[in-house]
Formats: sequence, C-alpha cells, structure tokens
Amino acid sequence: MKQTFALLIVLHLSISVLMAQELNCRVNINYSSLSNTPTPVFQSLQKDVTAFLNDRHWTNHHYESNERIECNVMITITEFNGVDRFTGTIQINLSRPVFMTSYNSPLLTFKESDGKFTFTYLEGENLQFIENSVTSNLTQVLAFYAYIILGYDYDTFSPLGGSEYFRKALRVALNAQGSGYEGWSTADNKQNSRYNLIDALLDKRFENLRLGEYYYHRQGLDVMPTDPTSARRKMLEALKYIQRTERAKPNSLIVSLFFTAKSDELVNVFSESPTTEKNEVVQILKELDVTNMGKYQKIGATNN
Repeated sequence: MKQTFALLIVLHLSISVLMAQELNCRVNINYSSLSNTPTPVFQSLQKDVTAFLNDRHWTNHHYESNERIECNVMITITEFNGVDRFTGTIQINLSRPVFMTSYNSPLLTFKESDGKFTFTYLEGENLQFIENSVTSNLTQVLAFYAYIILGYDYDTFSPLGGSEYFRKALRVALNAQGSGYEGWSTADNKQNSRYNLIDALLDKRFENLRLGEYYYHRQGLDVMPTDPTSARRKMLEALKYIQRTERAKPNSLIVSLFFTAKSDELVNVFSESPTTEKNEVVQILKELDVTNMGKYQKIGATNN
C-alpha cells in the first residue's frame, strides 16, 4: 500500500512537471527548395526541435497547459550537405491571448536576414543546451529565441517584465560570438540579426516602446471586452510611448517590428473610435509607420 501511494505521488509530480513548460511552439522545417534529399532527417529535425523548445523548462514559473505561450518557428533549409550541415533562414511568430476572448493578438514576427542560419545536426541527435557555454549553433539559436519569446510575452503583463529573459538572450548571444557562426557579431551590418535585435531590446532608449507594449496589451486590449473606450485611450497612450522611442532613435528595428505585428489590429481597434480620437491616432501613425498608411486610411480620420 505504501509503495502504491509513493508511486501515485511520483506520477502526480511527473504530470505537474510536464505541465509546467512555458512554450507551445509549432515547428515547421521547410526543405521544399531542395531536391533528392532524404525526408527522414528533416522529420527527425522537426521532432527534435519541437521537443527541445516545448519540453524544456525556461523559467522557474509554473504554467498550466492552457497558459503556455503560443508561438511558431519556421526553419527554411536552402542548403544541405547530405550528412549533417544545414543552411537556411529562421522565422519566429509569437501571439498573446486577449483576456476574456478567443482572440490571439500578434506580438512578433521576426525573420533573420537570408543565409545567416547555419548549423550541424545528425538524425536523432539529442539536442542539448547548457547556459554559459556553447553546445551547438542550433541549440544556441533556439535558446536565444525561446528567451526572446518569453521576454516579449512578459513585457505585456508587467512594465519591463521581460528584462530577465532578454538578459538571458543577451548572454546566449555573447557566449556564441566566438563560435564563428553568422548572426551573433556586433559587426553584423544587417538590421535583422540576432545581436541587433537583443541589443535594441536592452537599450534604455527603447524602454518607452517596451512600456508601450504593456499599456497596449495589459491595460488596453485586455480591457477591451469590458471597457472599450478606456482600452482605446490606453492603446493611444501606448502609441505615444512608441512615438517617444522613434523620436529618440528613428527608423529602429523594434519599432518596425511592432507595426509589422500590429498594423491590421490597429485599424480594427481604432475604426470604432470617435472622430477626434481617429484623427489623433492617424497623425501619430503617419509619423511612425509610413509603410502601412494605406491600411490606416481605413480608420476613417477626417484630416488625413
């Protein structure tokens, strides 16, 4: 009887641990541009990357299964040596649920510059990551983006709440700089590189944007089901925070990333605003995001 009871405790603890992981990440390995390649190695890679991201504990916090962070990782393979060396690109997509709704708000879409992601992998390899050391470029890159995903998500629930995870991502980047792989160097002049992304996220000049993420989501979108007028005011306030960031450092990567994620959502939200609010929003967006002004005209401001 005692042995049975002990076994039940162990099983309960095991189930609790399995539910504690933070990420619910869908991984897609795209190798359609390659010809005459063995399919099993790519299937194995997809399975192992999925397990690495979803089965690992990235924080000390407990997550219920319905609280896991929804994200997507697409790795597009453009070169394969037929044995163990792969080259391609990686794209990250992240969304966040809105309180009391079934809607997931897009937080981040980030695709690295072409041809920057090279790694080695053998079919069935046990993917390992050890903090403060370099195991492989594949796991360094995956760990880096796991912390980026956590940082973005935590920033939307408390002011600058993601700082701990952005600092972890920075440590991964710094450790990897001596590896010889592209994407980690401070000298990289491509805007969409890992180092440029984390450097911007921890730059104090961008703290207003990160505060804007909090006001936009926690005090804006999450309030929308119960008080849309107050929610829109907070979201407008968030845009003003982002405006301060843009004026402090024009044409920045993370301001651009914000509007890549949010342009359609902004149209849907502020199309319901009174005319004076519509006008103010469109004037701010005209300064911050010229690329999507065609979309923002749909908001219906009178002095475009």
